[in-house]
Amino acid sequence: MGIYLLLGDDEERKSRGVEKLRRERQADAYDAYESSPEEVVSACNSYSLFGDGAFVVVRNLDAWNAAQKAKIVDYLANPSPETDLVLLGKKLGSRERLFTAVKKVGEVHNLEQPTGKALVRWAIGHAKKLDLDLPEDVAQNLADRCSGDKTRIAREIEKLSLYVTDRPAAEEDVAALSPPDVQGNIFAFVDALAAGERGKAIKLLEDLLATGEPPLRATFMIRRQFQLLARARAMFAEGAGRSQVASELKIPPFVARKLEEQGRRISEEDAERALEYVLYLESGLKGGSDLGDELQMELAVMKLST
Repeated sequence: MGIYLLLGDDEERKSRGVEKLRRERQADAYDAYESSPEEVVSACNSYSLFGDGAFVVVRNLDAWNAAQKAKIVDYLANPSPETDLVLLGKKLGSRERLFTAVKKVGEVHNLEQPTGKALVRWAIGHAKKLDLDLPEDVAQNLADRCSGDKTRIAREIEKLSLYVTDRPAAEEDVAALSPPDVQGNIFAFVDALAAGERGKAIKLLEDLLATGEPPLRATFMIRRQFQLLARARAMFAEGAGRSQVASELKIPPFVARKLEEQGRRISEEDAERALEYVLYLESGLKGGSDLGDELQMELAVMKLST
């Protein structure tokens, strides 16, 4: 019998942890957004026909309120000796009853995803385990394309390891196998605007439009990015943590982390100015200007990156 509480935003490590604990058993998987704690407790108290005990996994633990978590606390007072229970969440206060209860009878692990250079080093190390030579600049490019999402980076490295077998991976390989997602392009685009890197911003804009996004839709997404940035800045300034920001804004944890990083580089005034100009651009793209759509966007980039 084992009780495990895996917290943090490193979904890749959580997945590996669950697989290691599962030991090839069939998992009874529950999502706290959809399942009640009573269902989970019932599964924990069930017995396998093969005598190896149940393996119960609960994801999105944060979705339950205090009263619902208390049901699990009650179960932990007398847990089934045959069952392994794994609870997956983002954040749990050290004074919460569930945290204390798990710590008393099981294990608590806080798994935070590496960011920046640490994420690049992890990517290089993960590639090495797959016999892939991944240079630092190529690893950085891959991380940017994946919006810093470690789970996706791991998948892309596995693809690269099958594609490149007799030489170091190159940026051309990453470009061929791992097209940047729209979110990644927008993050990089806003970063370039904030740094005043006009040439890079224009190139990223071209990449964004090359994904097939119509100029007006791309502008909507850029506007949403600045709006999220403004809201996240305010929440972080009030002392909110990443998990709270992610939950409140309904965004993935790695997006909340990226917004926190961007909020440190972009002043409130610059963010407001950019948002105003993006709204002006939207008006032009909806028929308020005689200029072509792509030309309007290029002019906007030049204006925003000054």
